[in-house]
Amino acid sequence: MDLESFIKETLAQISKGVSSANDALSDERKNEDGSELPKLFLLPAGTAKEQSHGVHFDVAITTQSRDEGSGGVKFKLAVVDADLGGKLSSSQEAVSRVQFSITVNQWHG
Repeated sequence: MDLESFIKETLAQISKGVSSANDALSDERKNEDGSELPKLFLLPAGTAKEQSHGVHFDVAITTQSRDEGSGGVKFKLAVVDADLGGKLSSSQEAVSRVQFSITVNQWHG
């Protein structure tokens, strides 16, 4: 899954999950006069991590390149070479860590 799809799906599922949790409890959460109590779960506006506002991501992004060919032996740093069935296969993997926060524009619940 690419990063764009991951962010989109994660944010949509968080929003739907908060709403669904409140909907599931709405019948149970009534005042004595039958009026609804305030929503139990809210996603607060802002990005202040220490106040639990916003949605904060800490993502590891992995990229991998692979070359296959025949003949010769080569050595590279952080590359594993193996001769399997007469084919030379090389792969290299890089991992980057990305941290970012998404501002919630309005209270949601």
